[in-house]
Amino acid sequence: MPKRYLMLVAALVVGALGLAACGEFPFGGGDESADRPMAAPAMAPEAPAAMVESETGRMSRETATAMGMAAERAVVRVAEASAAPAAPAAAKVQVESESQQSIADAAAPQRRVIRDATIGIVVGDIAAAVRGLQALVDGIPGAFVASADVRDDDPRSISTVTLRAPVERFDEVRGLVREQGSEVVNEEVGGRDVTAEFTDLEARLRTAEATERQLLDILATAQTVSDTLEVQRELLEVRSRIEVLQGQLNLLSNQTDLATITVRLHPAPDLRIERLSPEGYAMHGSTEMPITIANHGTVDLRDVVVRDALAPGMVFEWASSQGVYEASTHSVVWEIDRVEANTSRDVWSRVRLEGDGSPMEVTATITAQGVVREPDEDRAEATLPFHVDLSVFKEGEASVPVGRDVSYYINFHNRGNGDAREVRLTERLPEGMTFVRAEGGGRYDEAARTVVWEFPRMAPDSGQGVFYEARVERSEGRFETETAIEFAGEDRAEVDNRVVTFLTALPEDVADREVFGPGSTARDAVGLLLDVLRFLANAAIVLVIVAGPFAVVGVLVWRGVRAIKRRRARPEADA
Repeated sequence: MPKRYLMLVAALVVGALGLAACGEFPFGGGDESADRPMAAPAMAPEAPAAMVESETGRMSRETATAMGMAAERAVVRVAEASAAPAAPAAAKVQVESESQQSIADAAAPQRRVIRDATIGIVVGDIAAAVRGLQALVDGIPGAFVASADVRDDDPRSISTVTLRAPVERFDEVRGLVREQGSEVVNEEVGGRDVTAEFTDLEARLRTAEATERQLLDILATAQTVSDTLEVQRELLEVRSRIEVLQGQLNLLSNQTDLATITVRLHPAPDLRIERLSPEGYAMHGSTEMPITIANHGTVDLRDVVVRDALAPGMVFEWASSQGVYEASTHSVVWEIDRVEANTSRDVWSRVRLEGDGSPMEVTATITAQGVVREPDEDRAEATLPFHVDLSVFKEGEASVPVGRDVSYYINFHNRGNGDAREVRLTERLPEGMTFVRAEGGGRYDEAARTVVWEFPRMAPDSGQGVFYEARVERSEGRFETETAIEFAGEDRAEVDNRVVTFLTALPEDVADREVFGPGSTARDAVGLLLDVLRFLANAAIVLVIVAGPFAVVGVLVWRGVRAIKRRRARPEADA
């Protein structure tokens, strides 16, 4: 019989003896063995050398023999352990009852939980906040700063610092981080139970390590180069698997032993208020007072209060949504629950201007809950100035016969946005002209030879007209009349506050003629020139519209007649 079959038979015999020693031999057995409970089957030993060679042909007989001997020793150890006398049933029950809890505790795996948190805080100084976080972790053993992304001191930039701390001090570190800021914007706390994943990795690692030890034992007994190479290849694969499992286990251990706290540092928001002076406003009229508020930051602002202090001459009419007039302070107040980060909004009020003409100043302020940066920009002022712009214009005859009356119409305006008070309009008459009458409240000052109109007030963008008559008493030369307007204040543009006209006195024998002489005003000259230009333009239009078609028809007829003559002349020339 070949040697390998002898080794197989020997291994089977040894296994049968071991089973018999345990009372589990499948053949025979008395009542005692039949009544004894069956023990848990032992782990199957490695296959004998002969079997390994016959099935695989990959290992040599000596290597397989070593594996068979190892299996034989394992069976013997199982047999010796099974041959130990059993403890009495009562003692077994007592031991189990006393150690049941301890066994359960030992069997339960240690809980493995990954703890992490994200905390957003508002800080006034980014650099100081980073230094505070570094000092925080320096005071906790095992804690450290894992990473930091510190941005410039910009209200729209968020800096991030990541801390790692022992998991048992997780809640303590979170509390210390919150104290570093003036306000906690948000806080998110998370946890993930990885106990099952951790336990699975440990079991797989133990299995891989046991496989590695077994392969090392086989490698020590290998006899040929091919067997050695085969076992080494298997060892490399197992070692690679062990390193991957160990790395995953180390990562989980690090994540569960050290909590991760991500701190987001929000700079104090930049709260601003802006306003523009209204345009097109005038005294005694209504105008809107717009205000723009902006949150240049990454944090919402709450409990925002906007207060616009009105000037004494402003009469409140209405305000935009949430605006309320406060009579005690003569202010319009808006209370806004929240202004979102990096947004702006407009509020406005409508007022009627009823001042004395002096500039009106309004001041708007804004406040919010919490810390804001650059408080100087939380205030906006605007000034509404008023001005008066008077102008005068006069119409009248350029010449008049001696002994007749001449009439003048005077128009004057206030083109400013403020009231013109104590307005005085004067018309000075030259020697040779006698005042006849005046309308519109005019009176004649004989000593000064001046017609005077006085008005207590002229509203903005308003105008009036007056009329007066005078008689020409002198027949030679020309008369010069001067009209002026003024008020109790400073005119914005005085160039149009005075006008001078000239009047020519005509003898009786030329009274019915139209005369354009030195006494005519410049306006009359311009009017005459415009009349001449208008006549020439009309004449040109008539020529183009009326004479144009006739000219075209004439040209066409002339060309047709010439064509007919040429046709008649050709036959005669041919003949």
